Amino acid sequence: MKRLRQKLKNGRGLTLVEMVAAAAVLALLGLMLHTGLFMAQNSYNKITGEAESQLLLSTLTDLLSNELRYARDVVTGEGGRLQRYTSVNYGRNTILALNENGQLEANERQMLSGGAYGNGAYRIEAWSILYDETTQVFTVELKVTGAYSISNETEFSVRCLNGAAGGEGAST
Repeated sequence: MKRLRQKLKNGRGLTLVEMVAAAAVLALLGLMLHTGLFMAQNSYNKITGEAESQLLLSTLTDLLSNELRYARDVVTGEGGRLQRYTSVNYGRNTILALNENGQLEANERQMLSGGAYGNGAYRIEAWSILYDETTQVFTVELKVTGAYSISNETEFSVRCLNGAAGGEGAST
């Protein structure tokens, strides 16, 4: 420290080698800082994406549980796959499907707002709803994907309280 003060006082200044060495140290510190910030940002994005996709799965689980629990006149296809049912919220012959953005619809009406899907950042990649007429239980499988290679899936069962109500309830 004394040496640096003496050099600055005597007017000769720093040598070119000292200046290049100082610039190299600063460049190295800048590179380390940039790398650290880049890694922190990637970690943040992955953790946030994971949490958001799990929140979407939880929201879809609640939505479908409430919807299917009170389904009536359930009609299934091959292998017990749900085709249509009468919904408390969407009326007779309700058909669940995915739109082109991977968002769940009932009778071509979006069931959740776009914000629930991260405004397009997340989508339902795969899904199936099977109905067992003997036990009156729906088995639902969902897989959500999103940015940063995020992928989460869940499987749950819902007991249908009104499965055969209304007399139709038949399979095709």
